[in-house]
Amino acid sequence: MDHRPRFSQEAASSNEVPTMGSAASVARSASYPAPDHEASPKTTTTKGVNGQNEHYQQQLKTASIELLNDDRVGPGSKAGRSLQNVLMETEQRLREQRRSSLHNKGSN
Repeated sequence: MDHRPRFSQEAASSNEVPTMGSAASVARSASYPAPDHEASPKTTTTKGVNGQNEHYQQQLKTASIELLNDDRVGPGSKAGRSLQNVLMETEQRLREQRRSSLHNKGSN
């Protein structure tokens, strides 16, 4: 006797994979203004690798906050706690860079 169900299930389609545009929007606010790279160019120019690192760290911070605010990750999960740790470390590095940059400007 065959006890398998009598209905067939459709195969998964790659046409229905969620994309960034189709994800449900999360109505949460951030404690910082969203970066607008096109409208306002940077007023201070940082040379070399340090400027690039600061830019990457800011991108990491923004992406991590967006992930943390996503309902699928959430701050209560293990992934959420890991993201919070990454955010704290990134924020500390950015503050240290700002302080050292201000200190270097003041001594010139």
